[in-house]
Amino acid sequence: MKHFLSTLVAAACLVSGQLGEAQSQALGLGLGLESKRDADEPGDDRNADDASDEQRDGQAKPECRESKAALTLSVDRDTVSIEEGHLQAKMDGPICSLVMHITRKGGAVTETPFSYTGPEQELRWDPIPRDQIEKIEIRITARDNAYRAVWLVPWSVRIEHKEVNFDTNKAVIRPSEVVSLKESLNKIKEVLQKVEGRGLGTITLFVAGHTDTRGSDEHNLELSRARAKAIANWFKEEGLCISIAYEGFGETALKKLTKDEVDEPANRRVDYILAVEPPVIKKGARTAWKAMSNGC
Repeated sequence: MKHFLSTLVAAACLVSGQLGEAQSQALGLGLGLESKRDADEPGDDRNADDASDEQRDGQAKPECRESKAALTLSVDRDTVSIEEGHLQAKMDGPICSLVMHITRKGGAVTETPFSYTGPEQELRWDPIPRDQIEKIEIRITARDNAYRAVWLVPWSVRIEHKEVNFDTNKAVIRPSEVVSLKESLNKIKEVLQKVEGRGLGTITLFVAGHTDTRGSDEHNLELSRARAKAIANWFKEEGLCISIAYEGFGETALKKLTKDEVDEPANRRVDYILAVEPPVIKKGARTAWKAMSNGC
């Protein structure tokens, strides 16, 4: 799934003043450019009288980087650590300001300005727990208010649900389990309705399968993947009209740590996670999620 592993690059998407209009479908990354004139043409349209008025008002004229390069901004998601509060950004052009806005769940916004120090720059901020953050915006602005912005959206919701019981070593959904799946589907739809219109980006349902430690690693991995795929396909067939992805983790992400060959029901499970960016299931590892549906 190349689109789940792509670099967060601020491509030339045109925004009409709304945050969510130019958002990457793969990673929930918003990309935008808005300008009163071409952002690639640095300069100051204000005349001397305007500058004098500004000085009389006591406002300092912004110190803008002189550059004939296009206004560009990108962030490699490999460098992003929400937990530690840092990322690496690349930028160019006639930059007058560099600002980060962190929007918390509930609407409170924290603004952190940075000084431009070079085309490759580490941005650090006071860490905020991931589950308290709705989105992060990094924005560079030119003198004429043209800008480039990258949005990172760590928003996610884990859906509590009844586990689907499969026959031993099987990945076929039994008719008796459909009631539980329908209850889960209704919960998913309720969450989607609550966040509709909030400009979070493209929301995906990630289905992650797990097993206990009985059996070989290879068998458990394939079994958990097959069961996750079966459930993801059920949601698709029921008309869930969002992106759906799945993957199996076998016994590599145990909920309850046990020795090998232990029959532990808590570890035989499937996670349903609504998120904009791919969730981290195994710490320090990136998951190659497989697409079941790209939405309606």
